[in-house]
Formats: sequence, C-alpha cells, structure tokens
Amino acid sequence: MNINSDNKADNSAILVDYRNNKSLNKYGVACHWWNSETTSLHCHNFYEFFIVTSGEATHEINGETRKLHKGMLQLIKPEDSHRIVSSKSKKCTHINISVTPKKLETICAAIDISPHELVENSETATNLSVNELEYFTKIAERISLLYFNSDEKFRALICEMIVEAICILYKNMISSVLDFPDRFADILDKIHSPEYCGCSADDVYRLAGFSPPVVIEQFKKYTGKTVVEYLKSIKMNKACELLIDTDKPIVEISNILGYASLSHFNRVFKDYMGITPAAYRKSKRKEKTLLCL
Repeated sequence: MNINSDNKADNSAILVDYRNNKSLNKYGVACHWWNSETTSLHCHNFYEFFIVTSGEATHEINGETRKLHKGMLQLIKPEDSHRIVSSKSKKCTHINISVTPKKLETICAAIDISPHELVENSETATNLSVNELEYFTKIAERISLLYFNSDEKFRALICEMIVEAICILYKNMISSVLDFPDRFADILDKIHSPEYCGCSADDVYRLAGFSPPVVIEQFKKYTGKTVVEYLKSIKMNKACELLIDTDKPIVEISNILGYASLSHFNRVFKDYMGITPAAYRKSKRKEKTLLCL
C-alpha cells in the first residue's frame, strides 16, 4: 500500500526533501537532536516523529496551534504544514526522527501494524510516560555517539525508536477506541461481525437509529474516520484474509463484501493496498510457500 499521500500542505510552505538528507536518502531513516529555534512554515515528503525532551514551544500545524511541552510525542505527515515557535523563557529541545514513506511501510509490516490506520488516525500526538521518555533519550544519546562510527548500529537504533513510537501511538489510538459509548460500541460490534461484512453506509445509519449527520459525527469523533472510510478499512482487511486463507474466486469475495461489480472491488482494493487482489493473493501464497521450505 502506498501511504505517501498527495501533498496537501499550504502552498506557502517550504518543502524539505528527504533526498537532500544523506541518511534519509541512503537508509530511509535519520535522527538528530534539535534546539527548537523558531522555524519557517514547512512540509516534508517524509514522516517525522518528534519527542520534546525539555522546555516549551508553540507548534503551529495545518492552521491550528498546540503547546509543546516535555514528554510529548507527535507524528508529522507529508501533507502537514507546520512550524515551531520557540519560547523565550524555556528553550525547547526535541529528538527528531525521520523516515521515508517506503521505509515506514516496511517497518509497519514487520510489526504487523497497519500503516494505513496509523497514518489516517486523527490523533497523532500523545504524552509519554517518564520511562518512555527516558528510553528515547538514552537511545538518542547512543545514536549521537555512533553517528560517524557504525552505520549498521546507527540505522538499527533509529528503526528501534521508530517501532517504539509507532507502538505507543497505535496503543493510544486503540485506547481511545475503547472509550466508546455502549450504543456506539454495539454498532461497531455488528459491522465487524461476518453477517454484516457486506453492509453499506446506509445500512449503518439504519442500524444506528440516528440520522446520517449524527452517525457521521460519532464516527469522526470516536474513530477519526467517516462511515465510508471505516467500512472500507473493514472490508479491505476482510478481503486480505479471504484472499490468503481461502480459495474463493475473487468475484465471490467481491460479492461477499457488498461490491456491485468486480471492477469496482479491484479498483478500491488496489487504491487501498497498492496492488490488485490477484497479485496480492499470488504474492502472499508465494511467501507462505517460501516459509514452508
């Protein structure tokens, strides 16, 4: 799946290109400490995790303003326009961890976390515990010592931090999901069940018993997605499962998931996964065969 979103950043933002960074261009990852002087409005064609290790600052992102403080972890996406405005009284420092879209996909696949869910999550910031902040600080210190000495260890440590950051954000996302009101949780239980795997947005509105605008508002509030986006993620995950674990014809899988035509299903699947259903099934079965050798 291609998670390198079309750039939606402010046209006035300066583009920071990963190809101009030696480590990002060569390895797909980079890390450095940053003393947060006020920056110009900018965007990237890569992902950036930053962790505030001391002080305070103001973060302006996509037209909104948020206070930065010690212990904050935030994910910046390629489509985000942002800048940091430093505090005169409490100078802010943070660890800056960068990763290209391709490398992020590889890392997410290795830990079995959906990059699509991570990137589309509306809440991409969280507060670290004392132990979590200490972990990142110690790893960053080791990276600083290894920068000119060992490329292999340098890359491995950065990837380790990226894995930890992804897991923390993902856990935070799941925790917010668990806070659903009972009635909303019942709706989710139903649309995740096998008998509803082919349902449409209109079916969800009828199940909920509320008007579409109310249901849409609840989905955005509790999942960060529209009803259509949420259903698509369920259907595509189910499609992957059926393609790998069954011999059902692709047209049958399309019908099970409620798609009116095979061409529509193929188009949605390729847009979501970056590969056709047939190619996905073939590649996954090849992987299975190799694992059994």
